[in-house]
Amino acid sequence: MTTDWDINEGLDPEGPSGADLDRFGDELTPCRHCGKHIYDQAEICPHCGGYVVESSKTISVWSLAGVLLLIVLLLFLIW
Repeated sequence: MTTDWDINEGLDPEGPSGADLDRFGDELTPCRHCGKHIYDQAEICPHCGGYVVESSKTISVWSLAGVLLLIVLLLFLIW
C-alpha cells in the first residue's frame, strides 16, 4: 500500500522535520496549575486562568532603590 502524501509537505525547511513533529509534536499539554489539557501555544489556561508561560524574572523597583541607597551610603562613608 502506498500513500500519495508526504509527511514533510508544507513544512518550513528550517523547522523540525515531519517525522519529528509526528513523534514529538503534540498540540495539547496539561496545565501546570489545574492539569486540564490546553493548547501548547496558550499563554493563559482557559479553564483556571493560570499563566502557562513563565514570566521573565525582573528586579523590583524597591530592590533596585535599596541597592542604589547602599552604594550611595558606602561611597559617603568612604569619602
